[in-house]
Amino acid sequence: MKIKILKWWKEIDRVIFILSILLIAVGIILSLTGTTEIKGFDSTHFIKRHLTYSFLSILVIILFSSQDIKTIRRISVIGLFITIIFMFLVIIFGHEINGSKRWFPIFGFTLQPSEFLKPFFAVISGWFLSKGLEGRNFGFKIIFSLFIISSSLLILQPDFGMTFLFFVVFFAQLFVAGLSLVLVFALVLILLILTISSYLMIPNVRNRLNMFLDPASHDTYQLDLSLKAFKSGGIFGKGLGQGTLKENIPDAHTDFIFSIAGEELGFIFCTLLILIFLIIVIRSLLSILKKREIYSLIVVVGLICIFGLQALINISSSIGAAPTKGMTLPLISYGGSSMLSSSLLIGILLSHLRYLRYK
Repeated sequence: MKIKILKWWKEIDRVIFILSILLIAVGIILSLTGTTEIKGFDSTHFIKRHLTYSFLSILVIILFSSQDIKTIRRISVIGLFITIIFMFLVIIFGHEINGSKRWFPIFGFTLQPSEFLKPFFAVISGWFLSKGLEGRNFGFKIIFSLFIISSSLLILQPDFGMTFLFFVVFFAQLFVAGLSLVLVFALVLILLILTISSYLMIPNVRNRLNMFLDPASHDTYQLDLSLKAFKSGGIFGKGLGQGTLKENIPDAHTDFIFSIAGEELGFIFCTLLILIFLIIVIRSLLSILKKREIYSLIVVVGLICIFGLQALINISSSIGAAPTKGMTLPLISYGGSSMLSSSLLIGILLSHLRYLRYK
């Protein structure tokens, strides 16, 4: 057992692993200071759950990073199948919040199936695209069918932000796979049509885009408080637990947790946090540049696009650089589905990087 652990530790990308654990630790610290008495829960409710999610997330990273890529692929096939079933069920029986059905109540917790769609689909997409490039056209047919089914379920929820992320990630994988530019541009056109249709047909999407384009004519209470938190934090922050705006910012412990970091820990800490995300993204991409294994290359690009774009969207929306969107900060924001899916992503990423290193 000791030999296996030492072998695992020697083979994985220790920098990415340690940085991922560091992000989880940051999430715990920010939850300790950022979760007060919310919605009738006592002040320890969220931190207890966050500690549980954090412990499980570390176990998931270790477990999946120690698996070989064939095992990862088998798990992803089963995982994607189960996820799609739950996404069907969530539309019918799901818990509706702010006009969207994304959550499925189970054993006292709320599960968001679409969170797990991202890492599983990235793996399966890489597999079938690589098969298609080998001349097995069934690969293209299967993955495009799965893409249409998955994106349709996301639209029906509706979850425009997740749909946008899903399209962009698939676009990146198609681009890396070297498929016809006509096909890539067709996907861009579909995304554009989807964006316009969502703006015209979904009030929530329309309101958020209008608020971003013309803040003066809309209620920007949440964003105003977020920006005020950053301004009051300054360079070094007020100190842990000294922030006050977190008590008034809705979803401060989830979508706007970066604002807590800005107020209590300041600009320098927030910059370091962004740097950690950048190092994970850049280091992963550099690891695959000289490799010719197309399957793992497509998978890694998909995974790192999910991770990087989700962080970018969350941070950008909290500072008013993008429309506000209910998208969590990977490994940091409170939320079981978000934390576990992000740790699943990191575990799968480390598994593929280990394979590429010793291939």
